[in-house]
Amino acid sequence: METTEPSADGLRVEVVGPADREDQARLFSRCFAKPTGEAALRWRYDTNPHGQAVSLVLRGADDLAVCSYAYVPRLAVAGSAEGLIGQQGDVMTDPGWQRKGLARRLVQHCADETRRAGFLINWGFPNRQSAPVFLKFDWKDAGKIRPRRCILRADGAAKARRLGDGRLAALKLGLDRRRSSRARRSLGKLPAGLHVRAIERFAPFGERIEQLSREVEQRFAFMLRREATWLDWRFVDTPTGAHRSFGLFDGSGELLGYFVLQVPPGPLAPGLASAEGVGYLVELLCPDEDLVRPLMAGALEELERMGASIAEAWSVDGSWWQGHLVAAGFLDAKPENHLYVYFYALVDEHGVVDAAADASTWYLTDGDRDDETMG
Repeated sequence: METTEPSADGLRVEVVGPADREDQARLFSRCFAKPTGEAALRWRYDTNPHGQAVSLVLRGADDLAVCSYAYVPRLAVAGSAEGLIGQQGDVMTDPGWQRKGLARRLVQHCADETRRAGFLINWGFPNRQSAPVFLKFDWKDAGKIRPRRCILRADGAAKARRLGDGRLAALKLGLDRRRSSRARRSLGKLPAGLHVRAIERFAPFGERIEQLSREVEQRFAFMLRREATWLDWRFVDTPTGAHRSFGLFDGSGELLGYFVLQVPPGPLAPGLASAEGVGYLVELLCPDEDLVRPLMAGALEELERMGASIAEAWSVDGSWWQGHLVAAGFLDAKPENHLYVYFYALVDEHGVVDAAADASTWYLTDGDRDDETMG
């Protein structure tokens, strides 16, 4: 553990590890309404197959953690260039210590530690309140990411969710459901001989998953590599068990693509804390562009069977993923309901750093976010 000398207010910076997760979990519970626990932070920070998270806290004289940052590693690919990048997550400051510049104090320490860890960039999704802080520290604005919603049922749960997008959105629920239904029908059906079935784990398809990822990588300026070990960590071996995975197969059993869903709250995931009736299209990968939209149609059918009233997914403005979501009947949420895509270069020259500048050219789904669950 590395520690700095206390500053005038008695706070010191510490680089922390697995032994500190309980303390960080207590801080998390003081900061956010969305619950988490020590097990969730251990899963997120300590078991990622791409490596150990870089995590720092500000600690007072009483050894209480009052501010914490974490950067989770991912393997990024940009053409022939690749390397580890750090995704920012769990930026948290104790409510009693807010508006004192503590998070700002940790920014440069985090840059130093992630650079030492060999990361090429740090990146994340700050909100409107925190975004100006990062710009002052030379972070770059790469785009905006926002939620989109596909209406599966015009019921009370869907109305409650759309009310968050404004009274007009709630009043138009029936009309918007018909719009979403027409769009879903236009997605088409899978060709004869292809079928979708549930996948318990990705490990049996290890080599094929990486091959599919590398094929898709060739079409995008920037992408985070999909690997079976990472997919099992991200969607199978999770604290809540809130995800379900499905593969697209041909008649010979060859895997052609896959998608991952987050189930709506209820019997399928009793501990899941998210809005009633909302399921998520979290992840989709398929190199054959002609199969992407029929595969999305299958994903939405599965969510409907699971009891979802609304399917949600986040996408970067102007991106490939946004285009497919719109074609599938996903509607805009409240216009101001967005996050920024920011990044900070830790090295002077690298293909990954250059490609990060425009998030609309990225291949990015909800599965690439740091949260275990959406909502």
